[in-house]
Amino acid sequence: MVAVIERRAPNHLQALQISSHLTARWLRLRGWEATMYDPETIVQLLKKARVRFILMGTHGIVGWRSETRATHDVDILAATSHYEKAIQAVHQAFPELEIVDWHAVTRFKDRSTNEFVIDIMRPVDDLFKAAFRCTIRVGKSHRIPDLEMAIASKYAAMISPRRPQDKKFVDAGDFVNMVKYNRSEIDFAKLRRLAEKVYKGGGAEILKMVADIKAGRQIKI
Repeated sequence: MVAVIERRAPNHLQALQISSHLTARWLRLRGWEATMYDPETIVQLLKKARVRFILMGTHGIVGWRSETRATHDVDILAATSHYEKAIQAVHQAFPELEIVDWHAVTRFKDRSTNEFVIDIMRPVDDLFKAAFRCTIRVGKSHRIPDLEMAIASKYAAMISPRRPQDKKFVDAGDFVNMVKYNRSEIDFAKLRRLAEKVYKGGGAEILKMVADIKAGRQIKI
């Protein structure tokens, strides 16, 4: 397993850079005047502030996909003891952004587009509490979810009753793609344990989904 991680890890950084480039190009084509808050800048900002964090969301899992894709927001999971420090670092760097504070996440909104561009998440649920034990390092840059955590986090998002339907379908697409592209490398016992942290019975459900994907059957969300 170590050899697999060492072989794949450099691809994650390249995938992140391509994803950022795609997003920047799309914004220019749309003629948006909004500033792009790229993940590389935010990663370096948090590293300088000595924040313990994981790059999550599309930027965190894009290297596990068969191809990159664009996204507008940057998702950060900060360790509980570093949560306030992460918020302060982002606020000081981007004082123009509006802060919207929720229980499990502090969101930074671009006032010009009314879009959330940076999310600093707090590890309040059981899955995210386990996340810091399930990471890989991307070179000397930052940490991202390992394969099983990446798949489990997308599973949690796509079955969440609070998630908008359009985003749940995007999550499902990521989920299916990661399973298809990495199926020979998945640790199924670990994946089951992580899905059980989403809800009791999640372990059996996620393995059925994986089996359906392998068999070419459509999954239900």
